[in-house]
Amino acid sequence: IDCTNVSAMTKYTLYYFNLRARAEVVRQLFALAGEPFEDVRVTFEEWENTIKQRGEMPFDALPVLDVDGTKIAQSMAIARFLARKFGYAGKSLYEQSLVDSIADQYADFYPPLSPYRNTLLGLDNQDLEKLLLADLRPQRDEFFGYLVRFLRQSGSGFLVGQSVTFADLLIAEHVTTFKSIDPHYVREWPEIEQHWAKIRAIPNLAKWISERPKT
Repeated sequence: IDCTNVSAMTKYTLYYFNLRARAEVVRQLFALAGEPFEDVRVTFEEWENTIKQRGEMPFDALPVLDVDGTKIAQSMAIARFLARKFGYAGKSLYEQSLVDSIADQYADFYPPLSPYRNTLLGLDNQDLEKLLLADLRPQRDEFFGYLVRFLRQSGSGFLVGQSVTFADLLIAEHVTTFKSIDPHYVREWPEIEQHWAKIRAIPNLAKWISERPKT
């Protein structure tokens, strides 16, 4: 899809489960832009018994964004498409590359935290203290150290440039998730806490967060 040729009347339909997870940053981009979209929340039964069986999605996985009948798969590909369309990808090619680099680094950072999160939520049964000391804190501290460098370099309170990008949404949503598990998750990282508060206070985003389905 050529982003420059997508008209103001474009119909967007997002398919995902009734979760925040991989689709929430996509939903937040629509909220920031004030752009209407159909938020189709597929049940697991519908997915396994109907949609997946019909092979309607490019990689037999969700989320998928339908743009006037053309389907885009993979959460980061969808986020990048919408960020470029709506103006949240960076104001120059250089800024866009920095935003993409943060998103890619996050993709490397997040998976090793899954055992800790899953154990804390009762989805796994591992030694929580061991995971905290060996996995979560070292991974978090390394990644947050990188983010603080970006925040200090920009000097704007945003990670890149002088305005919000989808990288800011990605990090703020991550902090929200882990603060819900551990209220002290960013206690030792005041600059990350300030960034989180700044992003969540953006009016269109705050409105979406207050009104979105509870999941």
